[in-house]
Amino acid sequence: MTDPLPYSWLVLRNPALDEESGRGLLLLEAIALRWGVEQNAHGKTVWCEPPVPGP
Repeated sequence: MTDPLPYSWLVLRNPALDEESGRGLLLLEAIALRWGVEQNAHGKTVWCEPPVPGP
């Protein structure tokens, strides 16, 4: 996912049960093997490596 704001950094939050946002990175952290952020002058991109099911 790409965001055009390169200088607003990502923060893992602990949203309240009634909040409607703030869980994206928590979900990513829970299911991805690894993930990261790449920044450049045009924005930032969050990438991840999902688990691959075996045969």
